[in-house]
Amino acid sequence: MASTLVGLLRSTQSWLRTLLLKVLWHLKGELKGGYRYKQQQRIAPVPQKYAPIPRVKGLPLVGTLFDLIRAGGAQQLHKYIDARHRQYGPIFRERLGGTQDCVFVSSATLMRSVFLHEGQHPQHPLPEAWTLYNKLHACQRGLFFMEGAEWYHNRRILNRLLLNGNLNWMDVHIESITQKLVERWCLQTQAVIGGSYELPQLEEQLYRWSIEVVCGIMFGSSSLTCENIQAALDNFTLTVHKMFEHSSLLMNFPPKLAQLLRLRIWRDFEQNVDLVLKQSSNIIELFIAKQQPRESRESGETDTLYQRLLASELPIELIRRIFVDLVIAAGDTTAFSSQWALYALGQQPDLQHRMAKELELANPTKSLLLHGLIKEALRLYPVAPFIGRYLPQDVELGGHFIEKKTLVLLSLYTAGRDPTNFEEPLSILPERWSPQSELLHQSHGSLPFAIGQRSCIGRRVALKQLHVLLGVCTTKFQMQCLNERPVDCVLRMVTVPSETLRLALKLRQATGS
Repeated sequence: MASTLVGLLRSTQSWLRTLLLKVLWHLKGELKGGYRYKQQQRIAPVPQKYAPIPRVKGLPLVGTLFDLIRAGGAQQLHKYIDARHRQYGPIFRERLGGTQDCVFVSSATLMRSVFLHEGQHPQHPLPEAWTLYNKLHACQRGLFFMEGAEWYHNRRILNRLLLNGNLNWMDVHIESITQKLVERWCLQTQAVIGGSYELPQLEEQLYRWSIEVVCGIMFGSSSLTCENIQAALDNFTLTVHKMFEHSSLLMNFPPKLAQLLRLRIWRDFEQNVDLVLKQSSNIIELFIAKQQPRESRESGETDTLYQRLLASELPIELIRRIFVDLVIAAGDTTAFSSQWALYALGQQPDLQHRMAKELELANPTKSLLLHGLIKEALRLYPVAPFIGRYLPQDVELGGHFIEKKTLVLLSLYTAGRDPTNFEEPLSILPERWSPQSELLHQSHGSLPFAIGQRSCIGRRVALKQLHVLLGVCTTKFQMQCLNERPVDCVLRMVTVPSETLRLALKLRQATGS
């Protein structure tokens, strides 16, 4: 009893110390930026003809930070904002900390309008821990961190290679790597006599698969057979996973303050990023060593992104930066999107049966049920529950005035579950996305990859991965979710399951089974 009490007192003391540091840090920001912000507000008052935006009241120094902490902290931010939308409507202002308000929007019309006003060089919010690391280490990063003309130039090149035109060269690598994963699952399931096989470490397997797909597209799926590359990817996958775990801890604490005080959460994050960048550089060198010039390759070999980037005359150092960011981004986003889709499908045996029958008759890319399931999983479980844009000029959104440089955040989690956007929003209804569907839905109510000039550069890759994985799994297995209660979602940089997903496989004997 005494040891429990001592532990509780220590935890309380630690929490109060952290809270005090947060208050002091926000006070410093308020003193530095508050006067300037108030001067801007006085200089540019909201014109009278516009409807006022509801504003959440907060404290002078920390805004509504304490409200968020009481609601569960950064891990529950999506639900905290969802509750705000239910209270204030589809648009409101709130200052969660710092010196400026954010504007949150959740209606399909308002979200579409934000992208119409994003400008030629859209600016999006970046994780503070990452930008601080890049600044401290003079580290140049890939497309995600680029701005202005540099971003625009390289984005146009990657649009041509990853989004537009004939992308069959890329699909070959995605299909080959995914088939190998599913074949391994088939062999493991066959070894279980008369029962089902529970996939071990599903998250880790999908993480590795996501990274291998990006490597395969970049350097060719045949390169993955190299033992040295496989060993390097084993270590790299674990390091990337740890890096995101440490990044998520810094969502609850100001990174600049953590770095200044040399707290362990910053030291762990910094060491992991160091290791990720070092390991990724070594992996790139291993892959490059195995590459052959186009003219000396055999006719049966497929093209790669690396060869196409070289043909576009991109410097090798820039190619390295682009590859690192693509791999890091794919590790979390596609892996967890796949988990959520398998979770949704594992609870719907009737849907699995109907999908298997449809897939017998149609190519996976033509399956309306498969397409609809992916859309539903991304709608209910968006891995990025918020997408942000800094508006480059004063604009009007839905009769409201938004001043220049305001950060507008699209509440995708709320929008996807809003009955004004989707009929029966909490139900998984793939048919709602059919052109013949009579179910109410707003197409811009679900924007998991964003739209506009800065939409997700990897959306074509991610959607193809999901189509192939879910299509092959549905035709080969009966899947069952073994979690005893509904799995909730929490925010850990991206939206992740609140507990380990448990998925059991049983070989499908026939579509009638």
